[in-house]
This record gives sequence, structure tokens and C-alpha cells, in this order.
Amino acid sequence: MFLMFGRLKVATFQDWFDAMAAKDIDAAMAIVHEDMLMVQNEQLINRDDLREGWLRSMAGDDWIMSDWNIKYMDEHSAAVDFKSIEDGVLLQLRMTVLLRDGLLYRAIVFAEPI
Repeated sequence: MFLMFGRLKVATFQDWFDAMAAKDIDAAMAIVHEDMLMVQNEQLINRDDLREGWLRSMAGDDWIMSDWNIKYMDEHSAAVDFKSIEDGVLLQLRMTVLLRDGLLYRAIVFAEPI
């Protein structure tokens, strides 16, 4: 599902949630801009790092993403909270993103154990 803002087609978090739940890396990466950069807990992550991390997460048997709470989304930015289990640790993630050309372009993510 994409949202339309004027003539701009914007990927939604629902697209990403669905792709991640289906463990479909190609669909998950389809919403990521080629020049994407993300800061997660003080670590700088580029598009290739993100793909590698998502593949590693998807390979885990105990991996889940749940409790999605989209706080805000428009054609320029979005904020979302969700939970995930990575390496057996339950995490609360808070993510703010900037969109470019309707795709995830810049992000700041705080992931903390709960």
C-alpha cells in the first residue's frame, strides 16, 4: 500500500511491516532509498548494512516485530514505535524517519531492552 501526497507516491510503514512479517527482503528493501543512512544507538548504518541486518533478523527462529504504533506520518517524515526480539532480547524501538522520493531516506532509531 502506498499513500499519495499530490503526485508523490509514498511507501507506508504498513508496506514495511508486511514485508518484514513475510520475511520478504526484496519487498522490505523496496521502500528504502538508495542513499539511505540510519543512526541506531550511535551506530551509522547504510543501505547495505540495513539489508544485512534485516536478513540476519529474519533468519532467527525467535524473531518477531510487534506492537506497531505509528505516531505520525506525512509525505516528509514518520515516527513509529514497535517491539522486536533480536538475539533472544526483547527490544522497544523508537524510530523517526525522513522520506525522500517517497522512500526511507534518513532515520534515527533507539532500541532498548525491556
